[in-house]
Amino acid sequence: MQLIVMLLGTVSILTLLSGLIVFLGAKKGSRVHSAWFFAAAIFATVWMSSIMFFLTAKSSAVDTIDWHVKWTFASAILLDASFLGYVAWKQKLGRTITIVFLILGLAVCATIFAKPEWLYSDVTLSNAGNSVTMNIDALYYIYIAYFALIVPAVIFMLFKQFIKTRSSRTKGGDLVIMGSFGGSSTIVLIVNLIMPLFGNWGMIWLGPLALSATIIGFYYTILRYRSLNLSSIWLKAFSYIVVFCSLALVYMVVFYLIFMALFRGSKPSVEVIVLNFIMVLIFLLLMPALNQILLNVRDLISGQKINKEGK
Repeated sequence: MQLIVMLLGTVSILTLLSGLIVFLGAKKGSRVHSAWFFAAAIFATVWMSSIMFFLTAKSSAVDTIDWHVKWTFASAILLDASFLGYVAWKQKLGRTITIVFLILGLAVCATIFAKPEWLYSDVTLSNAGNSVTMNIDALYYIYIAYFALIVPAVIFMLFKQFIKTRSSRTKGGDLVIMGSFGGSSTIVLIVNLIMPLFGNWGMIWLGPLALSATIIGFYYTILRYRSLNLSSIWLKAFSYIVVFCSLALVYMVVFYLIFMALFRGSKPSVEVIVLNFIMVLIFLLLMPALNQILLNVRDLISGQKINKEGK
């Protein structure tokens, strides 16, 4: 569970920073476009954080857990509505579809907060695993139907743009976003909507991690296809943060697996994980200085510096 929490925390930070940098770095013509992505990043972060709290909540959190359960359901709706705005707002039809889904989504969210008992009846916090007892009634079917409609709507708007445009750059970006969004949405549908329907809440952490595929796809389209017009300074900052967090994420997974292999299945404590996470961050921060030191050592060994001074 500690590894899952660390992964969710890292991905949520990466998501929020990506949205913030894209919004701040967007040039005038891309401000509205980037604002939709920033909104999607905010609700994605809320979604991940709510799931993270739900999975780790102890029995003493019974007074606050309902709040996080509500946000787990509501933020997922607002996340997809915002992402629809990002991919569709530039098209006239897309604006209409976005407004319709946004109004419907806000209505469902308001109902969840006002009448949560229409969606679920009980929240169980136990050592065996936290779970929610769903009320399979009208609101749940509306909730499922919303995602069953908005995900195809996002893919449809991307495909419509793909067919309409003649730019190979735009086509390439649309294909990447369609593939990454479709793949991550399929995983979310299974582990965050279907499996909880049968009382299995143990895998809901996989949905937010699968969402990182969409984030990576979005990141790739910015760098490779320039899907958003960002200033060079902010683009560089965006690249550094994504690479920085990705390396830290990969390191933590490798460390966790090696630790379990060396100590026969024992899991590292939270303190050990946090310490290693801090150490890898320090290493990445010092990497430019270390590279310079290695270059100087290489010059000394090869004698290049001496030869240059002799000339």
